[in-house]
Amino acid sequence: MMELRETCDVCVVGAGHAGCEAALACARLGFETVIFTVSVDSIALMPCNPNIGGTSKGHLVREIDALGGEMGKNIDKTFIQSKMLNRSKGPAVHSLRAQADKAEYSRAMRKVLENQENLTIKQAEVCELLTEQISDTDKKIVAVKTFTGAVYECKVVILCTGTYLKARCLCGEAITYTGPNGLQAANHLTDSLLELGIEMRRFKTGTPARMDRRSLDFSKMEEQFGDERVIPFSFSTDPEKVQIDQVSCYLTYTNEQTHDIIRANLDRSPIYAGVIEGTGPRYCPSIEDKVVKFSDKDRHQVFIEPEGLHTSEMYVSGMSSSLPEDVQLAMYRTVPGMEHCRMIRNAYAIEYDCIDPKQLYPTLEFKNIRGLFSGGQFNGSSGYEEAAAQGLIAGINASLSLQGREQIVLDRSQAYIGVLIDDLVTKENFEPYRMMTSRAEYRLLLRQDNADLRLRKIGYEAGLVSEELYQATVEKKKLIDLEVDRLKKTIVGASKENQDFLTAHDSAPLKTGVSLAELICRPELSYEMVSEIDVGRKPLPENVIEQVEIEIKYEGYIERQLKQVEHYKKMEKKKIPADLDYNDVGSLRLEARQKLIAYKPISVGQASRISGVSPADISVLLVYLENYNKKKNKEEC
Repeated sequence: MMELRETCDVCVVGAGHAGCEAALACARLGFETVIFTVSVDSIALMPCNPNIGGTSKGHLVREIDALGGEMGKNIDKTFIQSKMLNRSKGPAVHSLRAQADKAEYSRAMRKVLENQENLTIKQAEVCELLTEQISDTDKKIVAVKTFTGAVYECKVVILCTGTYLKARCLCGEAITYTGPNGLQAANHLTDSLLELGIEMRRFKTGTPARMDRRSLDFSKMEEQFGDERVIPFSFSTDPEKVQIDQVSCYLTYTNEQTHDIIRANLDRSPIYAGVIEGTGPRYCPSIEDKVVKFSDKDRHQVFIEPEGLHTSEMYVSGMSSSLPEDVQLAMYRTVPGMEHCRMIRNAYAIEYDCIDPKQLYPTLEFKNIRGLFSGGQFNGSSGYEEAAAQGLIAGINASLSLQGREQIVLDRSQAYIGVLIDDLVTKENFEPYRMMTSRAEYRLLLRQDNADLRLRKIGYEAGLVSEELYQATVEKKKLIDLEVDRLKKTIVGASKENQDFLTAHDSAPLKTGVSLAELICRPELSYEMVSEIDVGRKPLPENVIEQVEIEIKYEGYIERQLKQVEHYKKMEKKKIPADLDYNDVGSLRLEARQKLIAYKPISVGQASRISGVSPADISVLLVYLENYNKKKNKEEC
C-alpha cells in the first residue's frame, strides 16, 4: 500500500489569527512551512466581532507590528471605521480600534499567505502528532498525520487550533457538532494530545446574532462616527493612505422588557440548564449573564456594527447569547431600532478543547515535548489579538530553535505580549484569558504609541524587521532624545512677550527663567502651544513630537516606573536551572514545592508570581540557589 509522505521544516496546525502569524514568521525566516486548515475559506476568519484592536488589544496589535507581524498591516488595508479609544484619559490607556470588512480582512490575509515564499497552504485535518522518546520523561516531534493518512515529517509543530477541537455550537436545545460559522470541527487531534500526556480543558465562548441591515431603524439609535484623522495600526503604513470615507456604527440599549424575556427563559439557556460543560469568559459575558449578574442595571449597551462594505449583515455587539432562536428574536425585537429585525445568523455559544498553559515554557514550547509549540485560543486565551500575538512569538521561537539560537522571552516590563504570555504560563487560569490594561503593572512604559521604540530591535535581531525599518526607528529615537534635551536646555525669561503668551493661555506668569520643558509640563500648555516662544524650533515628524511631549509631561511617573522595573529585572535575571529538584530545597512549604514542580519556572521572578508560592518560599529558594550556584562553580573549577 502506498503512503503519502512529505517533508518540511515546520507544520502549523490551524490558519486563524495565531496560525497566520506563526506560519508567516517561520516562512519569512527561511523555513519550509506548511499551514493546515479545515477550510481554506476560513483563513484569518473573524467568526465573532468584526474589529481589530480595542482597549489593551490595540497595544498588542502595535507590538505585533513592531516585531514584524502582519495583523496591523492587514487591518490598515481592510478597515471601514477607525477610532482611538480613551482619548480623555492618559496616553497609557489610549487604544486604537478599527472595524474590519470581515470578508476583505480574510481575503487580504490569505493573499499574503499565498504569495509568501517557503509557505504552503493545505486544506486537511491534522489528527495525530508523531513523536519519538528522547529521555525517560521527554519526547520530540517528528511528524504530523492527517485524517486522510498523509504524513508530514517535520522538525517543529505549532498548534493554533482556535475553537475547533471537538467543537460544538449551542442555540437553546439545538446542538450542532461544528466549529464556528458552521465550519467543520477538528474531532480527532484531542485524542492524540491526551495520549501524549497533555492536559486538556473545555472552554466556551459565544457570539451574537447578525441582523439584516434593511430591517433596522437607525433613526432610533445614536450614530457613532470614526475619527476625523485616522491613525494607522502599522508603523510602516503611510498615514495619508488610511484617510478614507468611513462607515458609521450605532448605539442602542436593552431595557426591562428585554431583561424580562431573558429571565423568563433562563431554563431554556444551555448555560443555565447545565448543558454547557465549558467555562466562559468572565470579561465578555453573554446577555443572559449580564442580566443575571448585574440585575441592578436597567439597561445594557448594544452596538450595531457593519460586517463589511458588501454585505447587509450587522453585528449586534453586547448581546451574545445561547438562548433558543424564538427567544432570541423576541429579545432582540425589544431593543429600540430593532423592533422589526430579521436575523441572518442566530447567536450561539461554542465549546471547544484547549490546554492548561502551565505545560508551556514562556517561549510557548511544551516542557516535555521538544519542538512542539502552541498559540492562541488553544492556550486558553480569547480574542483575535491575543491569538495573533502568541502565534507570532511561537513562530519566532520555533524558528530560533531550528537555528540553534536563544529563544525570545518578552518580560512584563517590555511588552503587553510579555504580560499576556507570563499570565498564561504562570498563573492559574480557569476561564478564557482576556488582555486588559489593568493587568500590566508597567503600563505607562508599555504604551501603544512607543511599541516600535520598545520592540523593533528584537524583531530586527530575530530577522523579521528589515534594515530600513529598523534604521528608521533608530533615527526616530535619536530625534526624540535630541529634542527633549534641547527643550530642557532652552531657557526662557520673564520678558513681556513671554508673559503675554502665558496670560493668553491662562498660565501663571514667570518670576524667573525656566526651561521650555518645564513650561510644557504645565497641564494647560503643550509642545505645539509653546512654539510661539520657541525661536530655535525646527520641524519634526508628528510621531516624534508625540513622543517628546509624553516623555516631558510624564517624566516623573516614567522614572518611577523605571525604578520599579529595575527591581523587577533583578528577580528575572536570577535563573532557575531546568534540572533543579525542588524536593532538595529544604523548608519549602508543600504547596509551594508542588506548584514549582508543576510550573517549572525559568526564573525567580516567574516563581514569585505563581499562585501558592509565598514571599517566604522565594526567600528559601534564593538562599538555596546561591549555595547551589557556588557548589556548581566549585565543581566546574
